[in-house]
Parts: sequence; C-alpha cells; structure tokens
Amino acid sequence: MDYEKIRDLSLDELLGMISEEDKTFLQSAIREDLQARNIWEGIQRERSRLLADASESHDQHPVEEVLADLNKGNRLRFVKKAGSIAAACLIALTGSWYLFKHAARQPLAALQDSSVHTIRLVTAEGKTIDLSNDSAGIRVGNTVLNNTQHTLSFDASHQSGTGINTLTVPAGKDYHLLLADGTQIQLNAATTISFPFTFPGKTREITIDGEAYLQIAAKADQPFIVHLPGNTVNVLGTAFNINTYDAGLVKVALVEGAVKIATGRENVLLKPGYEITSSHNGVTKEAFDEDKVLGWRTGVYTFENASLQELAPVILRWFGVTIAMDNQRVSSRRFFGIIDRNQPLQAFLHNLERADGIKSRYDQQGVLHFE
Repeated sequence: MDYEKIRDLSLDELLGMISEEDKTFLQSAIREDLQARNIWEGIQRERSRLLADASESHDQHPVEEVLADLNKGNRLRFVKKAGSIAAACLIALTGSWYLFKHAARQPLAALQDSSVHTIRLVTAEGKTIDLSNDSAGIRVGNTVLNNTQHTLSFDASHQSGTGINTLTVPAGKDYHLLLADGTQIQLNAATTISFPFTFPGKTREITIDGEAYLQIAAKADQPFIVHLPGNTVNVLGTAFNINTYDAGLVKVALVEGAVKIATGRENVLLKPGYEITSSHNGVTKEAFDEDKVLGWRTGVYTFENASLQELAPVILRWFGVTIAMDNQRVSSRRFFGIIDRNQPLQAFLHNLERADGIKSRYDQQGVLHFE
C-alpha cells in the first residue's frame, strides 16, 4: 500500500479536488487497510487544527520554558500542559531539551487479513460476530446481544448454559463490555477476554489477556475471580486495572475496594492506590500514579525516559503500525511525554523532524522507518 498516495488523496478529498476514480480507490483502501484508514481519519478530523496548534505550541513554549519547568521538577505537568495543545508532547535530551509532539503510528505486517482489524465475539457455540459497527437484537441461543455505543451488553435471563465466549479487541481499537451481573469492563487494544453469559454458580469467573479496567458489581455471596497468565485476582466489589501485555509480567493496580492476588508463589492483599507487579523474579508492591496507569482509558499514554523502541509496542497496539529504527542515534535517544491515540501521526513526524532533524518514511509494506 502506497501510504503517501493515501495521504495525498485524503487531502484532495478534503479540498474537494478528488476525481471519482481516485475517490473509489481511496474508499476501498480505507475499508481494507488499517493504516490507510488511520491516515484518512486523522486528516479528516484534525489536520488543519493540529498543524496550527503545533505551530502555536512551539511559539508559546520555547526551550527556556521547558528547562525552567524541568529544573522545578515539574516535567509531567509541563508535558500535560503542552499535550493539551497538540497530539502528544515529547521532550528529548541530546545535550539540549527540545519540545515536539505526538507519537508515531505503524502497521502490523500480520494485519493484512481484514478480519484481524475487527472487534469480534466468538460464542461458546463457535459463532463469530463482528462487533465493529453498532448492531442490536443479535440472538445467540436464548441470549440477545446489543452492540451499541461501543459497548456489548446482553439479556441472558433465559440462558441456561454456561459456555465460555471470547471477545477480542484488535490493535487500534478499544471496547466496553457489560456483564450479566452489572460488572463494567473497559478493554484496551490488543486484549482478549473470555466470559460466560451468565454466572449461575458460586463464583463469577472470567479470563483476560491484555489490559482492562474493571468495575466489579458487588455480590458478597458470589466472589468475582479474574484469571490472568500465571495469576488470579479474587474480588468482592472493587475497581482495578490489570495489564498483562509484557510476557511473564502481570500488573494489578487497585483504585478502590480490596483484592487478593494469587501469584503462584504467594497470596498478596492489595490496598487502594497500590499496584502489584508479578514476574518470575517475584512480587513487588508500590504506590502508582493514576495518570500513568489509567491514562489509557482516555486515550493517553504517559511515559518517562523511554526510547522510541520501547514505545513501539504501544504504538503498534494503539495504531496498528510497525516501527523500524534505521539509525542508531535515533534508537538510543530517550524521551518523556505522552501519546494521544485520538490524534493523527503527521503532527508528531513534522515536529520531530523540525525539532531534532529525525526523518521518517513509510515503505511499501506500511512500516514506518526512522532514519
């Protein structure tokens, strides 16, 4: 896919200068290719405002102001202030501090099959349902599904079976699930959850791999159990975040209530405001920053002292785009700031090049190369 052509045609369409032939090609491309759709949506939604705001941000927040905030220990506050102006703010250290914005997107080579781009439910009976677009009144056995406003809910009052259904949220998407007991779950990109339509037994049990925020409906006589890779979370009624993106690493951050985490080595009680990290090296527990841990719920990822290579998995999950580092100098650079998944990539690339001369390009496979 020629993404430069997609960008040009998207701009032509925005200006009303596109031919019918090119419009047909563009519509087909954004329907079949995730990165093409990202480019088109970003231009339609944000291009004029974002480029203007990026210029304004550069004028209003010179290097001296950045250094002053850094010397006061207010790095995160400054980044958030600048981040409200543009797509994402990064501050890089190479002997001087520079201000620029937004996070790169990249395509996943394995995501050529269009079905991988869809939010999909595979029922216990083996039926696959596409949830990417609103739909109501979908009947699965005795259960009626409603997929509206980016949320799956269902009426399972006449459901007698307890088979396990699997919901998959792909890269570049997020989704909400309302369980039969009233539990609310927000699912981040690249996340899978397995659950029954009803909880008739003594416990309520689900399985999650990826990242999710859960608000558990209180039922003292029916504990809620979340199975994670190598760990189990037991709760009665609470709100917490789980993250299993990194292989061999499980993180549980408690917002309110109480949970007990069974790690395989020990059982750990967690208090609100604390996060447990479980790995093959053992278990650690410490207070967590809600802006960092829970920011993904509003489309904001906060990072400090991270390389572009370290940010690549986040970018892949949120935008479905793969990064390649062609320059060792770029690979070794460290950044802190935010990534806003609701904003387009172009502003970041523009400001990255203007601030530090780092150039980028897409190859024919849609991989984004930093040169």
